[in-house]
Amino acid sequence: MSSEPLPAITFVSTHGTHSREAEALRRDTRRGLVVRVHPGAYVPSEDWTRLSARHRQLVRVRAVLAGLPPGTVVSHESAVAVHGLPSVRGAGTRVHVLDPRRDRVRTSERVVRHPGSTDAGDVVEVDGVLTTSEARTAIDIARGRSFADGVLCTDGVLRRAAVGAGCFGWQDPRPQDGYEEHRARVERAANGARHELGARLGSTTGTRGAEAARRVVAFASPWSENGGESLCRIALHELGAPPPGLQVEFHDAQGLAGRCDFVFGSSVLEFDGKVKYDHEAVRGGLTPSAVVKAEKARERRLMRTGQVTRIGRCDADDVRERAPLAQIMRDLGVPLRRRS
Repeated sequence: MSSEPLPAITFVSTHGTHSREAEALRRDTRRGLVVRVHPGAYVPSEDWTRLSARHRQLVRVRAVLAGLPPGTVVSHESAVAVHGLPSVRGAGTRVHVLDPRRDRVRTSERVVRHPGSTDAGDVVEVDGVLTTSEARTAIDIARGRSFADGVLCTDGVLRRAAVGAGCFGWQDPRPQDGYEEHRARVERAANGARHELGARLGSTTGTRGAEAARRVVAFASPWSENGGESLCRIALHELGAPPPGLQVEFHDAQGLAGRCDFVFGSSVLEFDGKVKYDHEAVRGGLTPSAVVKAEKARERRLMRTGQVTRIGRCDADDVRERAPLAQIMRDLGVPLRRRS
């Protein structure tokens, strides 16, 4: 569920609602020493402050499950958080669970109960929490949320299938003559995951959202390395750009010259997330200016291959606002055709 240990939760029910310990927890809450993450459930403020939004949701999941019947299955956005899959919406604050006794969604301040049953293959246990499988989670999101939410989640599932098949061992230089086989292996792994997603979609009850989910599965790709690249690909599609080559490698006499995010013929578009320049671990110890210098050297090398004639760059703001991204594409000479 989590790469780092979650803080222990103290439950009032352990001591009794009117016990001295319960009163002390309420007093410490008023003093800012502990945080009430769910009625009757508390964690130290110092621990809560250091948690990411996803990890805070994982704590809420555990707190909520403690008050629900054994065997309750976490689902939807909460299952996305449990699996650590990418999301447009983020982890949220409500905990989503499946309740087969219901025929419609019931939403309270802290818990969302979804109708629906599960097959044996739909449920997995992650760090002691029963949750819908990655495939079932992706289908639930694709059926009931936005196209972008569905694509990010499903992209993550397809990529993990390829990673699980050992396709993305990029730390070792791969010779050019193994490139096409590498891409074929990734696609085989992704197609296997798509087949499972299709089977899950076919086994779910009702038709609501089924067509939207099929669109998501057809559009999803294992080649997006992160949620930002997935959102960029969606934006390009909505702007009417032709389907790009994704994560295309270019080689020269020295070996791999560069791997490019989106390739349109001889034009290349690179998506630059802030983490590339702001996150020290991603920079590999380099200063931001050194990263920029290395990128320029990489671009010169790509151009010298003779296969790349234009390189454009975009960021999350360009993707979100769309118009700047459209201008970047026009500057690259890539035609945009309005989609119906």
